[in-house]
Amino acid sequence: MDTDQPLQDQAIEHVRELLATHWREAKDSADEDGKFAIGLRISVLNGAPAKLKVKCSISKTITDEIESQVDDPEQMKLL
Repeated sequence: MDTDQPLQDQAIEHVRELLATHWREAKDSADEDGKFAIGLRISVLNGAPAKLKVKCSISKTITDEIESQVDDPEQMKLL
């Protein structure tokens, strides 16, 4: 018996459930541009019975920067 389709169907169901559960939390973590990321990883161990695990991770990208100018000590300063 081919278990590919039942495994795929179950994985899709798990993905839907995790998205429904964590969508608001991910959206609330959006950066100032409104970007947020949800990563989904599906792991399968074929066997009898086959094992399926779907992992959801939410990430927020934080960017920060500092800009400055450093004068070359070898250059003469103009007044």
